[in-house]
Amino acid sequence: MTVTDQVLILPKLGFGAGAFSGRYNEIDEKAAAEAVKESFDLGINYYDTSPYYNSSETILGNALHALRDEMPRERYVLSTKVGRYGATPADCDYSRDRVMASVTESLRRLHTDYLDVVLCHDVEFVSLAEVTDQALPALYDLKSQGIVRQVGISGYPLPTLLRIAEIQHDCGTPLDVVFSYCHFNLHNRQFQDYAPRFRAFGVKYLINASPLSMGLLRASRDPPDWHPANDALRAAAREAVALCRKRGLDIAELATRFSLDGNADGMFDTTVLGISNAHEIRQAVEWLNAGPVTDPVATETLQDLLEIFRPFEAYTWPSP
Repeated sequence: MTVTDQVLILPKLGFGAGAFSGRYNEIDEKAAAEAVKESFDLGINYYDTSPYYNSSETILGNALHALRDEMPRERYVLSTKVGRYGATPADCDYSRDRVMASVTESLRRLHTDYLDVVLCHDVEFVSLAEVTDQALPALYDLKSQGIVRQVGISGYPLPTLLRIAEIQHDCGTPLDVVFSYCHFNLHNRQFQDYAPRFRAFGVKYLINASPLSMGLLRASRDPPDWHPANDALRAAAREAVALCRKRGLDIAELATRFSLDGNADGMFDTTVLGISNAHEIRQAVEWLNAGPVTDPVATETLQDLLEIFRPFEAYTWPSP
């Protein structure tokens, strides 16, 4: 779990600090700090955030700063984003000046003088040229200065991510990182088909986020109102939750272990799971360490879940 100037050695599970945004549940800053400390102690030292995630950068940064004696900066990987700052396309700004200012703001909020990863956030909301001609060149300039270590993109539509990866490859500046979410889980596994194509375009790190599909595959609370899944997928998720509950199983555990086990061959470099408190990170690490699902009832249930979600294997929703 070490960090060097040029190489990221990532844990199998990453800490999604987007959960600190308050979009999924109320956030207790003390509980958030405890989660950060617990994750580090358990070997989970990759932290993902964004200025778009409300106060996430500030909460995470304050926690890391308070824990600086126990968590030396070189011992963890810090990833944030630029470009998206609100809920609509009008809130996106990929201009060079805004990217430069955004990185400066993130450095301040995160109490650091460098960022291991900076991603262009939700690239589908702007033109390709805004990403490839403005934002990415700015980030590569910051990389040459050592302020940013790895440069990449994030978003939902895989074809858009792949096209940008192709453009960057063809111009001789391949992306370091591609961050995809909700595309490798119980109802959608399209990222596995794209992974080799991203690698062919020189992408060094592939990050798979949200094995719980932004709260859709969780029994402890309903998915947020803004979740973009259509009514049919929401109904299938409710059916899946009810089936697991009837059999005494936790759909979040099965979904997480399914995504982690599906990455056993290292197709992706890490899987990012949203974490709100220390209990959730302990639980996630238990699931990671448990390995593949082998219990007969759980194994049968997992197959039943895949059957419930089979009609949605090729379904994609509008970008939220």
